[in-house]
Amino acid sequence: MKKLLFLIFAKILLAQTLVIYSGITMKYPVKEMAAKFEKMYPGLKVKTLFGKSGALYRKMVAMKKCDIYFPGSAKFINKNPKIFLDTAKIGENTLVIIVKKGNPKKIKNLDSLTNPQISVVIGSKNSSVGVKTRDVLKKKGAKFYNLLTKKAIIAYTSNEIIANVISNADSGLNWKGVVYWKNYKQYVDIIPIDKKYSPSSDLVMGVTQFAPNMIMAKRFLKFAKSYEGQKIMRKWGF
Repeated sequence: MKKLLFLIFAKILLAQTLVIYSGITMKYPVKEMAAKFEKMYPGLKVKTLFGKSGALYRKMVAMKKCDIYFPGSAKFINKNPKIFLDTAKIGENTLVIIVKKGNPKKIKNLDSLTNPQISVVIGSKNSSVGVKTRDVLKKKGAKFYNLLTKKAIIAYTSNEIIANVISNADSGLNWKGVVYWKNYKQYVDIIPIDKKYSPSSDLVMGVTQFAPNMIMAKRFLKFAKSYEGQKIMRKWGF
């Protein structure tokens, strides 16, 4: 009888959905982890929603139907820690300068971007990459910040930033991990930014307090920080 009840409970548990809201930058590692997690728990469906971290945060708070929230910046987790029952560092994001393959404009560092002949793309204020970019630029001083933000082309996601650089723009400030998408490395090069201005940012994943599938949410978090999950994160540049 106990075995029968256990099997019934397991069937009910696994015939459920796990909902993950993730910043677009981590799309590929999250999709790969979700696929592996589904194989670990047959019958479980992992649904993912990718977008700007700020927009996803607002949707999460309003709808209260999200199990896992994984923003591109820990700032969105730290905004209101009480929303999360459990959190863990899953990887790191590093802001870099991306340029066309071969670096035709000979861009060396952030100061190169002040050249009027060099166009630059940055993320919007509501995106994790945009938040990080503005933090980095402010460290260079108010004058530098105002100059770069005034001349910059604004993109709404990290994917749009790299697409702009591949097509028209000379440079962009973007997450390093994005370069690992879709063989982008064959189209762009990476110019590191001095860590004095751009230290790596922790990528923190959280189980929400209103998670509809709390049990599986906690198991996914445990999987994401396991050796297998970390191997996937490193594969995609995080």
